[in-house]
Amino acid sequence: MHIAGLEQGSVDIGGGTQLYWEAVGTGRPILFVHGLWASSRFFRRQLDAVGRHHRAIALDLRGHGRSSMTPGGHTVPTLAADLRAFIRALGLDRPILVGWSMGALIAWEYHLQFGSDDIGGLVVIDQAPTDFRYPGCEDALVGIAEMHDWAAQVLTNRNQFMRAVLPMMFHRQPDDEAADWMSNEMCSAPEAIAAAIFVDQCLRDYRGMIADYDVPTLVCSGDCSAQPRSGAEFLRDRLPRGELRLFADCGHCLFWEDADGFNEALLSFVERLA
Repeated sequence: MHIAGLEQGSVDIGGGTQLYWEAVGTGRPILFVHGLWASSRFFRRQLDAVGRHHRAIALDLRGHGRSSMTPGGHTVPTLAADLRAFIRALGLDRPILVGWSMGALIAWEYHLQFGSDDIGGLVVIDQAPTDFRYPGCEDALVGIAEMHDWAAQVLTNRNQFMRAVLPMMFHRQPDDEAADWMSNEMCSAPEAIAAAIFVDQCLRDYRGMIADYDVPTLVCSGDCSAQPRSGAEFLRDRLPRGELRLFADCGHCLFWEDADGFNEALLSFVERLA
């Protein structure tokens, strides 16, 4: 997909870690943070549209895409610290974070470590405060059996496994060309890195801090997603400044399946913040 005015670069955040980024446009920064095993490339439909109105930026997290495949640091807290270093390195002024899947967990972890005085808003894309079936959260996405099975498959048969996972992310499937590059992006990290971050993010639980998260938040949920609806409703009911938007006939990748609808909702949210 060709995007007019696309900028690309890498920034050194210390410790030998380079984070790749892409950006389009000028003005208020809107920073897209991808999910597990994904990359900035998944947000191309957002960079093109949102970049006409604001400064749209997407990065590859450590251990993903074109960023550093470091031997360690593949935990949500480290990725949150990386995000803060990235924001400071690029001099972004109170960016609005758009966190898809694990990207939302990173935003909440960011708040626990650093507060959110330097964050202008948050858009959560199809993510519950936890994916693990803790007591009181029995309908969450994974239990110990699924987590063990998925991690084992990543370590022993990653390419075939990612091809099987990809259809689970969509209600309306991408075409063959898109499916090819998406699965390739999801296989960019060595197996050990992919398994490590998967296990760590599965076991994170941010339910206890949501009632104190006073950042304006737009929660977006695909009504046909494998992610249980109860997670989005939990956020709607407990966020002090939250609102919920459901996307019809969409799965986990609602921003891809209904790019126009999602981009419109995002731009409207940003306008209300202004």
